[in-house]
Amino acid sequence: MQALSFKNTPLFKRGIWLSASALTACVAVPFLLDSDLRQNPLPNLFGVCVLSVFFGYYLWKARLHRLADEVIDCDDCLKVRRGRTEEVIHFSNIAGVEVSTGAGIHRFTLRLREPTRFGLRIEFLPQASLWANPSGLQRLAASLSERANQAKAAAGSDRA
Repeated sequence: MQALSFKNTPLFKRGIWLSASALTACVAVPFLLDSDLRQNPLPNLFGVCVLSVFFGYYLWKARLHRLADEVIDCDDCLKVRRGRTEEVIHFSNIAGVEVSTGAGIHRFTLRLREPTRFGLRIEFLPQASLWANPSGLQRLAASLSERANQAKAAAGSDRA
């Protein structure tokens, strides 16, 4: 058994959300301490709301909430955990593996043939040792894809 995902993913996700909340609070506190707030609170409240909506939209589009907390390679399957939900994904259910890089953060996406509790896509951050090694990321994705293709072929020959 080998961990494929970044071991501190839950901490990373919480840190991003807390950072956005802290920045919003840093903007809101001076407005709350201003005595003019009682006379005309609407402009300041509007600014804080716009900032909150901006951060919420950005974090939603970044799909941080969809990242799996842990992905473990168990030779014949992958064990995936997000929060308290665990799922065993057999390689025959994996249609493809992609690596994407956005804002310097690498992300693996497993496309599945049949939906699971996580849906048809499972996304996770790779181990930290691979972050500076794009060729290592591509090799791992190719290895997972190859194992998925072999498992699909084996499952197909078993049905025949």
